[in-house]
Amino acid sequence: MADALSTEILSDFASNNSTSSSSQTHDLANFRIEWIPDLIEKLCAKPIRAKDFVSIKFVIGAGKKLRQKYNEENLKVMTESLRKFEFEEDRGASACKECQRCYKYQHDTDKDLKYLHVFPEVLIVEEEAKIEKNDVVDEAGRRTTPEMLCAKASLEEFEELLEYNVPSFSQKRALLKRLKAYKGIIDQCDQKLSNMESLAEEEQEMYDAVCEIENKIELVEKQLEEMIREGRLTAGEQSVMVEELTGKLSELDVAKTKAEEEKKENRMKQITKLEEKVVEKIDTIKSKRPIVYTIEHAEELADLKAQVRKLKALENKSGLRTAAEVGRLAKLPGLVDRIEQIETEDKGWFEDECATLLFGEKIEPAVKEKKKTATGGGNPPRGGGGGWISKAASSSSRKKTSSGSGGVKKASNPFDLLGDE
Repeated sequence: MADALSTEILSDFASNNSTSSSSQTHDLANFRIEWIPDLIEKLCAKPIRAKDFVSIKFVIGAGKKLRQKYNEENLKVMTESLRKFEFEEDRGASACKECQRCYKYQHDTDKDLKYLHVFPEVLIVEEEAKIEKNDVVDEAGRRTTPEMLCAKASLEEFEELLEYNVPSFSQKRALLKRLKAYKGIIDQCDQKLSNMESLAEEEQEMYDAVCEIENKIELVEKQLEEMIREGRLTAGEQSVMVEELTGKLSELDVAKTKAEEEKKENRMKQITKLEEKVVEKIDTIKSKRPIVYTIEHAEELADLKAQVRKLKALENKSGLRTAAEVGRLAKLPGLVDRIEQIETEDKGWFEDECATLLFGEKIEPAVKEKKKTATGGGNPPRGGGGGWISKAASSSSRKKTSSGSGGVKKASNPFDLLGDE
């Protein structure tokens, strides 16, 4: 009986075609008291999928005429079951965001009926409907960010997320930067707690959710070092790393000069060792042949882009078009859609911001209007295209997938550490 009633309640709230409001009334007349804990668990253990914040009104008792239909222990058993799932009594509760996980008792003396209003936690269905193919969702089906999903995951789950969603060197660095920002937030929360200061609601939520952040950062850094040693960097990634490490050498040289002036021999030795490590890393990067990533359907993509270039040239041609030309141009939107589909499928996280480092500059050839000369225009130039490289070492094939330092001004709000990047 508990299964049937809970299924009815949940499906009615979640149905997009439902004509019911955000409130439902269910009469527990002749409902056996041993069914109540199971009913409450099915309704309240996890968020309800609904179109809006909801209330469930249970008729749990009545006056003299109908008293025999209800167990007098209904209220006690239901409230005990609700408190098990951290529900609290709130006599002013209503169906709104602030009153989720609350309940209230009501005795309607006019109808001589006793009610218990339950306000469960809700996952809004409209938000789910907006989730697109490439969006990242958590275990509850809610949209989230890759870095938050990683920050909340267990270490074992995090390793799987890395393997399938963050395959390249530059993508791992992008994730590492974000994880370090989260670590900065957690460190500031720790400092506030050590100073006996209370955390803001959003700070407390993140502090409770994020786990093993230091171990995750260490794991990503270890994988980055392995990729450098094994030569698993693209030409763009190699160039950026050599440039950054060269800048690091310049900084160390300045620090070494200062240590010499201050006659700090131990400091000079430390800097010399660091310089040797940096030079060794630069030599390692330069000695490796860069890898090249490819995408599925690369040949089809090149052919589609060639067709689009020809149609763009036709579209920009002056004068009247023939019926055949109009028919050819009608295919242009479909070709563009297919190109977009190929270029966005099976993308790892942060690929958009890392695309130049992974695949090189994307250069779309400009389509010029044909000049009205005796020689004519000729065919569009070959090559070019979308910048996706179609030849790659087998070892670099990708699997399919579904912070600054030093001199940083302390943020008044830890969430400022995330910045706009």
